[in-house]
Amino acid sequence: MVRKRAHFLRYKEVVVSDGYRDDNDDWIPGEEVENIVTLKCRADVNTAGRTVPNHQGQDFVYSYEIFLDKMPDSLKKGLEVEILKGDKVVLTGSVIMPFEYQTHCRIWV
Repeated sequence: MVRKRAHFLRYKEVVVSDGYRDDNDDWIPGEEVENIVTLKCRADVNTAGRTVPNHQGQDFVYSYEIFLDKMPDSLKKGLEVEILKGDKVVLTGSVIMPFEYQTHCRIWV
């Protein structure tokens, strides 16, 4: 059986809560919470050395083209991600460019 999304994309999302003033009018900074986000994806290896232009027009040779069903807001350019097949880490790299189409999303790592 062929699976549409045979890999997993994993990255660390940092969420910072808003600071507030306590009863003594002292500033209490917000807390920083790290969440591990894991998404189903399909990762295709770039064996031909193809390039992708980023939003500034620079060409980059990418290692993997990754297909997702939805693009999370926290998945941005430059973010460190891991590609997993089962429990094995296949790739660790940074996002070159995320792009959202009408029916699917792609990122290049």
